[in-house]
Amino acid sequence: MSDYEILNLPENAPKELVERKYGALLRAYKQKTDEYGVTNADLEYYRRITEAYDRIVGTVHDYSDPNPTSVIPFKVRRVFYKLSANLEHYKFILLGILMITVLGLIAYYQFSNVEKNDLNIKFVGAFTTTEQTKFTSEINDKSDVVKSPAVTFFTVTGDTEYNGDSQDAALQFRMQFTSGAIDVILIDRENFDVYKNEPVFLELSDFLKAHKDQPGFENLTWVEYENAGKEGNPPSGIYGIDFTELGSKYFEGTQLGWLNDYFQNQERSMILAICRRAQNMDLAQSYVAELIQSAA
Repeated sequence: MSDYEILNLPENAPKELVERKYGALLRAYKQKTDEYGVTNADLEYYRRITEAYDRIVGTVHDYSDPNPTSVIPFKVRRVFYKLSANLEHYKFILLGILMITVLGLIAYYQFSNVEKNDLNIKFVGAFTTTEQTKFTSEINDKSDVVKSPAVTFFTVTGDTEYNGDSQDAALQFRMQFTSGAIDVILIDRENFDVYKNEPVFLELSDFLKAHKDQPGFENLTWVEYENAGKEGNPPSGIYGIDFTELGSKYFEGTQLGWLNDYFQNQERSMILAICRRAQNMDLAQSYVAELIQSAA
């Protein structure tokens, strides 16, 4: 079959007629493949009519084009085809990378939008709360100084068993105050006596002198420590403020639970102190002053 017969043209048809006929065959080919998709038979048909056309008019086509009627040049589409093939080949790896990237962005977004705690407050001894989040919110609402407190508990009473959990909690508390991860400490007297020989609390003489003329400071009871000459112990001085009466008033109606038991000779007590290694020392002192003035 001659090239003209393939194109359904008379032999030696003029070039203009060949071009019109080839264009009409391509439009019919495009209409069919757009509606039903491209099959191998369609591609073979396209190859035959295009080869016949090329031989007649002296042109050259790329017969590997799967969509010869596209208005987008094949050189441009070929880049996309190669990219699609690579994506298909590595789709699981790329999907994994995409998921890791998305999770990383989510984590970064959450981290960057989480307000950092400006003050770390620790309750130590016969104190607890059943609603940690609500109690932290209550502390925040009561303060004009603190904007985002972190409130934690190291609950110890006369009924606390000395086991793995309590040892871990004690070790965690020790690591926190030695590293400066605690700023303000509210501690009962029994536990204050346990830790007063260690470099836990800030000496408060200068703090009290600086605030002596402020409301609430005139009637404070101080908790002093007398060093009996033991090397390595803190020097004698004021390391706490008896906040029992003021604390009962200040925390009344909040989620704070007092666990003292009069039947077991566990007195109700609360000592207000500042951690010697507090990372937010200025804010810690401002907050302690606010507590005293608010409760007085």
